[in-house]
Amino acid sequence: MKIFITRLFLSVFLCVVCFSCSEDENPGVEQQVSDGVAELYLGPVLDAEIRKALQKQEADLPECSEDAPAYAQISLVYGDANTPVDVIVPIIIDGNDLFTDYDEALEIPVASGETTVSVTLNDFLVWNDDGGAPGEVIWAAPKTGSDFAGIVSQSLPFSWDLRAGSKTYTDVEVLCFDDRDVNLFGYQFFDIIPVEIYEFCVFANYCNDAGRHFTANYTFDITYIGDDNNIPLYTGEMPMTGNTEDDDSGDWYADPLCLAIPAPIYGEGPDTDYIRVTATLTNWDANYPAPGAVDPISEDLSWNEVQSFFVDGDNMNYWHIFFNCEDDDGGQTGSDDDGDGVPNDIDECPDTDPGVEVDTVGCESIQVPGRDVVVLNDINIFDNTALADPDNVRFVQNLVNYTTTGVRNSGDVVWIDRGRNARCYSNGECTETGWATTESVMEDEGFTVESIFSTVGSLTSIPSDVKIVMLVMPTSQYTVDEINTLKQFAADGGRIIFVGEYDSFYANIEVENQFLANMGAVLFNSGGRVDCDYTILPSASNRDHPIMAGIEDLTIACASVIEPGDGDFALFYDTTNTLVLGGVAKIDTAPITELKQAARSKLRATTTRISNQSSSTGY
Repeated sequence: MKIFITRLFLSVFLCVVCFSCSEDENPGVEQQVSDGVAELYLGPVLDAEIRKALQKQEADLPECSEDAPAYAQISLVYGDANTPVDVIVPIIIDGNDLFTDYDEALEIPVASGETTVSVTLNDFLVWNDDGGAPGEVIWAAPKTGSDFAGIVSQSLPFSWDLRAGSKTYTDVEVLCFDDRDVNLFGYQFFDIIPVEIYEFCVFANYCNDAGRHFTANYTFDITYIGDDNNIPLYTGEMPMTGNTEDDDSGDWYADPLCLAIPAPIYGEGPDTDYIRVTATLTNWDANYPAPGAVDPISEDLSWNEVQSFFVDGDNMNYWHIFFNCEDDDGGQTGSDDDGDGVPNDIDECPDTDPGVEVDTVGCESIQVPGRDVVVLNDINIFDNTALADPDNVRFVQNLVNYTTTGVRNSGDVVWIDRGRNARCYSNGECTETGWATTESVMEDEGFTVESIFSTVGSLTSIPSDVKIVMLVMPTSQYTVDEINTLKQFAADGGRIIFVGEYDSFYANIEVENQFLANMGAVLFNSGGRVDCDYTILPSASNRDHPIMAGIEDLTIACASVIEPGDGDFALFYDTTNTLVLGGVAKIDTAPITELKQAARSKLRATTTRISNQSSSTGY
């Protein structure tokens, strides 16, 4: 991620404006500078918009843009009364130089009898152009106390004295027509110098004396050392740590720590060290015994070395630190204690169960079929109308055609459970006839499709030739034995597909959420109804997953929203590309001894109007 910070160098443009007086005016009375000069440009609408933008500046810096700067948004105060000026003025581009254009709102009054006025600049934003008006903020001046203040030579707010009758370009004479004091004004301009900053991430392992690897906790410091500086940018930063289970019975983890650093700002060459990064191991009693004396790890990095972590325009690798791992076998490339094919020195999940497929850093991949539940809260994705869309046909093919490491890999039977009083079966929408095309596609792929009608407590045995089980709109809960049967089915590589519906048609969302909770999933159905009637989702709504391979668009008809958790995977979003409608939930295949209730969550408010709540399409 690239971010621009605007460093300000001020060039002051001042001129004298003279006012004549009529004979009716009393020249013997000392005239005060008019209070109305700055107020002419402070309407309530403009002020509200400016304040809104400045609040955004406080929260974060804007993302980098290739757009040309077009407008400067300036907030300053002047004089003993701290009179405010909030204004947006055009920016003039002169070759490589940028400066603000003249604007009457920046006529700074100098009080009668005085030659200077104090000015304090509080906020400064730069906007691009949108049809002759400010569009989006592209640069912002950092403030004192922010993470970025140390990167610039002078952060906001800062003050200076503005002298009447002076400017940096040419002299301006002052003319007087009588003995009253001349109203004086200063004209302020700003030079703008962009400085880019970049994200730098770090992750650490700790090895005990036996060579066992642990995710490490640590403090991290970054110092700017270029051009003989010693400027602390970050001190004592620590990664976010936690446990995968609320009761701390799961795996301990630490997220990569990512901080913003600048490119060289004092003209250092690309091979000159300019940043010093230092990591210091800390105790983490819950994860590993207190380590002995372990030296901090410190490196001086050049700009070329920093850039070596950048993979492409959107991605980067983190700096992987190893505390106490250099001299023991556990830290050497090639050793693989858990046998997952990923060497210990880069394995972030060193205790992976045998036979589990993992990603490039040794952790279980959500894209490996089995040990998960595919959740689709729309039955119409499988009906005959939707299957007229070739992409829906491909979707069904992808669901059944997968390779797994478990014993279910050789199965050739699909179970479609239409029991437990599924509403869509009683009204004919998910019957064998309503889903005839889906079943035909599965059969063309070499599968035998069987309808089953489970009742509470009956789903406790699944034949060895069954590879896929579809649970369609069940309205009654699953027992402990049924949950454990399905967990074992998933552990053996079987695919479970739970098909729900939007909230007012599927009145048993709590059945779905309790099923997912007892399967060990975090993902849940948050309700609502989205993209009703038959809707074609654009390709931008799709996410990268084997189930979505080769699919350009997908036809659905009124779905509820799911909320994935950590480790879950979204398959596709709604037409606005903001709400997840289909996903894969990672589950825990360990057996349970008792049912647990799903955490009650307030269901999503629904504003979509539908004409027929007794239909799965809403129409």
